Amino acid sequence: MKKILLLLIFLVPFLGKSQDIEQFLLAGTEDASKLTENYVRPVAKGFMYGLNNGWYSTGRTHKKLGFDITFVANLAKVPGKDEMFKFVESDYNNISLKSGGSSAQIQTLMGGNNNETLLARIEAGGGSFDVAEFSVPDGIGSDLPMNAVPTATLQVGVGIPGIDADLKLRYLPKVGTSDLEVGMFGIGIQKSLSKILKIDKTPVDVSVLIAYTKLTAEYDIQGDSGFDGSGQVMEFATNAYTIQAIASVNLKLIEFYGAVGYNTAKMDVDIKGTYDLEYTDVNSNMTIVSETLTDPVSVDFDASGVRATIGTRLNLGFFKIFGDYTIQEYNTITGGIAFSFR
Repeated sequence: MKKILLLLIFLVPFLGKSQDIEQFLLAGTEDASKLTENYVRPVAKGFMYGLNNGWYSTGRTHKKLGFDITFVANLAKVPGKDEMFKFVESDYNNISLKSGGSSAQIQTLMGGNNNETLLARIEAGGGSFDVAEFSVPDGIGSDLPMNAVPTATLQVGVGIPGIDADLKLRYLPKVGTSDLEVGMFGIGIQKSLSKILKIDKTPVDVSVLIAYTKLTAEYDIQGDSGFDGSGQVMEFATNAYTIQAIASVNLKLIEFYGAVGYNTAKMDVDIKGTYDLEYTDVNSNMTIVSETLTDPVSVDFDASGVRATIGTRLNLGFFKIFGDYTIQEYNTITGGIAFSFR
């Protein structure tokens, strides 16, 4: 059951690349952080945009003590420009292209196959250098539908007596397998404005939403690591906020809804532990362990901007089916089902 819950938030396909990304450490702390940031950025941004979706499928709020249980899935489409990044040798201290040249287009994690090999050259003192080479891992974009970053959430909404508002909660207690632990908490308030606007007797409903989601994950990479060391983990922490104005038209069997608003989100990614790196000494041509890195990578990502959503919902009694499309930096398709009462 725990593994099923983890799969529902779709982290596993991306964490499977961690042992490949780990090779970036051969470039040294600063260069490894920069490579990781460039390679992972589209997944991080797509994940953040997805977490801010799926909070609603109508402008209406519940009656007193009404409630819903909703499952939502999102696909945040990665723009073509973010499927690759430009590697410029002068931006890095210790690495260069083995093929020569000063720059190259490299596929990101959401791109295609990579053919580039990078050469790390670390100064060892006394005029000597330690060298190593590593391949940039292939992307997984072609393995995912529409080259889009998937996310999913399970949430509950409850009508708050007396204020024409719904309290919405997302919650996943810290659960995990032997090597992966994930937790989620989200809270939102959707406040109806229909009475204030004197349209509460019409099929039209208007409301505002403010919501927050926090997701944390820790992945133990020690077992798959290519380097000796201890305490080797990857940690993820995501905080996502959204504020939106929502309107809907209820035609009984079918309902149309739309919204405009603003998102902001931040994700921190850290590679922690100790890593014993092996290089070849250029003078002796011998392989040696010349450096141990501790907590080598810490990068953060941001995703903010305006958004607009249009969608429709099919009302089959207490069972609802809905889908919508959000225009934002990473355009997002959302679909879901809900069991809604009152």
